[in-house]
Amino acid sequence: CDIYSSLNQCQLSVLIRIPPSFPLRNAEVDCKKTLGISEKRWRLWSLQIMRMLNNEDGSILDALMLWKQNVDKEFEGVEPCPVCYSVLCVKTHAMPNLECKTCQNRFHSSCLYKWFHSSGKSQCVI
Repeated sequence: CDIYSSLNQCQLSVLIRIPPSFPLRNAEVDCKKTLGISEKRWRLWSLQIMRMLNNEDGSILDALMLWKQNVDKEFEGVEPCPVCYSVLCVKTHAMPNLECKTCQNRFHSSCLYKWFHSSGKSQCVI
């Protein structure tokens, strides 16, 4: 599966390899054309797709649509949630809506709940 997205004269390409034994073996994501995009950003986008496919029981179409929506929002200047590194929440497709008064970052409510619950901390994530 090879997907292309053209944004502001920047072409993005993603290759998704689905093994014959999927879902017993994880799908792999390879970013082929990364012109103008940092390696860190591509790694995070690849992880979003793999998480949707391998951990959230999402379809290939669901994963790619969520990836495209996240890319579009990031190019519009929306900052990703510092917990899940995604603009749109994988489960609810909501944008980060809770602003931290300490660091001024915005978080998905479900990400903050999960982080506070699993970390046992009650202070800023950052």
